[in-house]
Amino acid sequence: MKITIIGAQGNMGKNLLVPLLKQLGLVIKFDNNFKNKKDKIWQSDVIWLSIPRNEIPKILKGVKLKPEQLIVDICSIKRRLSTIIKQTGAAFLSLHPLNGPRVPLNGQKWVIINADNKLINHPQVKKILTFLKDQGISFLQAKSEDEHDFMMGIILSIPEMLTIIIDALIVQYSKDCRQKVPNLKKLIEWTVPASNILYSAYIHSINSSAKWLRQDLIIGAYGNLIKTATATFKKLDCLTNEQIEKKIKKQNQIIQKLPEIERQRIRLWIERWFVDSTQKIFAFHKKISIKPKLNIQYRVNDVNKIFPVINNRVTVGIHGIAGCFSHESAIHLAEKLNVNVNQLDFKYLIEAKNVIKAVVNGRVDRGIFAMANSGSGAYVSSIHAMATYNFEILAIYGMEILQCLIVHPKINNIKEIKEVFGHPQAISQCRRTFAEKYPDIKLIEGQDSDDTALCVKKIANGKFPKTTATLASQEAAKIYNLPILEYGMHHDPFNTTTFLVIKKK
Repeated sequence: MKITIIGAQGNMGKNLLVPLLKQLGLVIKFDNNFKNKKDKIWQSDVIWLSIPRNEIPKILKGVKLKPEQLIVDICSIKRRLSTIIKQTGAAFLSLHPLNGPRVPLNGQKWVIINADNKLINHPQVKKILTFLKDQGISFLQAKSEDEHDFMMGIILSIPEMLTIIIDALIVQYSKDCRQKVPNLKKLIEWTVPASNILYSAYIHSINSSAKWLRQDLIIGAYGNLIKTATATFKKLDCLTNEQIEKKIKKQNQIIQKLPEIERQRIRLWIERWFVDSTQKIFAFHKKISIKPKLNIQYRVNDVNKIFPVINNRVTVGIHGIAGCFSHESAIHLAEKLNVNVNQLDFKYLIEAKNVIKAVVNGRVDRGIFAMANSGSGAYVSSIHAMATYNFEILAIYGMEILQCLIVHPKINNIKEIKEVFGHPQAISQCRRTFAEKYPDIKLIEGQDSDDTALCVKKIANGKFPKTTATLASQEAAKIYNLPILEYGMHHDPFNTTTFLVIKKK
């Protein structure tokens, strides 16, 4: 399949369509300026239009195509686009990726508009829809372009309009209360879960859409949204307190009709999201080191057996070097068990098999190694090593893993980074973040011996090019005196690694 993407340099084209459609066939990329290349554009089997709706009539003027060819548009608002595209003679598939280019494909919803049996059976349409569904994309059906545009009015245009209303309300409310108008940073710091949703949506609406698109979604919304909003506020102006009380009561009744399990699930999602975003606002963004959460899942009854301090020392083999996540977890576990960390004599053995072997051979008193991660799965090398030796498990615990992008001291901007080299688990835990935010950065998986903190040490010692970054802990950055360019690179907000404490059997 030969594919042309018009608007390939735009946000949707570059970050969604190009990497996605490369799997289907040869992709030819064009921006909006292709005066001398028009003939090449119209020779493809499928032409994707990833450009503003108002630009399409100009581009298609006088274009004649064959019925076996297919034009696909992904415009946010259609406004009877079909009447223009059908004049070309090509088949026409109208889609809309609702989530934008940053959401993983298996979490995306796309709208498919007015796809009758004749269109569904078109050879190119069949291939495309089958391919998209295989990526995990879910589809919603819209019977017509008008129904689609009404949907967009509800889910996109109204939230965009609310940003303007929120601004006006805050200014007027501040004036009426004789208070200074709070800036957005202050609002975010003030928020609790319910208001966090509102102000985060405000920021996301403005931040995630191009200026022309926001303008189109508000001013060019289906129907006349501005007129509707004006009429609505005139009605609100006439409401009495008694009428408002009735409306509040009715809202509560409507929500109560939702199944309890759904309401609990929504509350859980929102509260977890709030905790995660609060950590980032008050810690990551302010460059404050935060203590990762640690949960003991199992331990022997006699807690003193975990770190049996004899003559003020106990030797502990660590899966990694100083600053690695195993080292960090050992420190926090000792604190949780009220053991003096200074009495732990850490031996940095790099790999899990070295830790287990040292315990079995009696070279260290205790061993700590990583076994599995919530987002990236089992540590295969650890599992293999566990199958080779016999030992006793004293404790199993999970610790939150906060992956940081650590760079050379002369790097100031993410655009200067060409590649990220790291431990396979670190790369795996952050792969989706890079795919969504920084698709041009190359990710290189090392071996199990390429410990996270060891990679940081190599950057500090000049063993990597300046344009190579790595993923490791805040502790590692502190030990080796390197800057953290970005905090929280892991895609799983509850990224947790399970560790074992073992002794000789």
